[in-house]
Amino acid sequence: MNGVDFLEKTDFTRPYDTLALFTSGPADHSKEITCGSYSARFQMEEDVSPLFPYINAVADHARFYERPVYIQFVFEKRLCALYSREGAFTPIGGMAEALNFLSNIFDFIVDIYRKSPGIIPNHKKFKPSSALDIYRLLPGSNCRACGYTTCMAFAAALSRQYTSIFNCPHLNRPMEEKATFPVYDRHGNVVETVSFDIDSDFLHQQINSDKEQIKDLQSRLQSLEKERIASFDTANSALPAPLTQREIEVLRLIAHGATNNEISMHLQISQHTVKSHVIHIFNKIGVNDRSQASAWGGLHGLL
Repeated sequence: MNGVDFLEKTDFTRPYDTLALFTSGPADHSKEITCGSYSARFQMEEDVSPLFPYINAVADHARFYERPVYIQFVFEKRLCALYSREGAFTPIGGMAEALNFLSNIFDFIVDIYRKSPGIIPNHKKFKPSSALDIYRLLPGSNCRACGYTTCMAFAAALSRQYTSIFNCPHLNRPMEEKATFPVYDRHGNVVETVSFDIDSDFLHQQINSDKEQIKDLQSRLQSLEKERIASFDTANSALPAPLTQREIEVLRLIAHGATNNEISMHLQISQHTVKSHVIHIFNKIGVNDRSQASAWGGLHGLL
């Protein structure tokens, strides 16, 4: 028993009789949603809300709202909203298209129901904060470090969870952080929650330490890359006849074990041209075969 066994006897024929088109649809459109002429709404016999945590766990862009209780998600590039006994979706071109899509939604719902024993339900509910309240936490400098043109735009996006608090480098540390765990009954329904305060100072210290290590490694890699390029440029310039850019590309592919045919396809040149490049490379660097050419390239920082 997982709390959704009622769907076994649910009749999904009534929604087809109640299906109606209207000119405005569920708000809060996702970027994936394309424009359409209509939206559609329908009613259902059964209360499908026990299935919401499972939809929340697997559906694209799912948001489980607490007041009123409903779930919003994207399915087949349409925005869908399910309430306890009704639903809506948008955009839709007409009644025939709506009927077909409604069938697809029910197939999707039934498929989630059948797979529910193997799905870990996600009971986390979306609780939007006021954009004005969030704005009061921000510096108001419109520095754009968050990727938005103004602090108010960032606050509006954050209120709908389109972005993360971590994208603003000027936000103060929170006063407290909590971990909340659900307590389930034997049917898989959440009956209460238990919260614990988290001492996150150690975690933040570890994150900052990791960031510093990453910066250090990136700096070292950049230095090594500059040294590698300088080493090869020096070796190439010292040749009586330096390799051309195309010959360097061919030599790099040779060093990675590519055949003439593979080089031909990769560089979109004929095999005859590849063979000519290989001969010129051998002559310029003074080697007799591909393994020696690979060794020369590796020794001088080509790879």
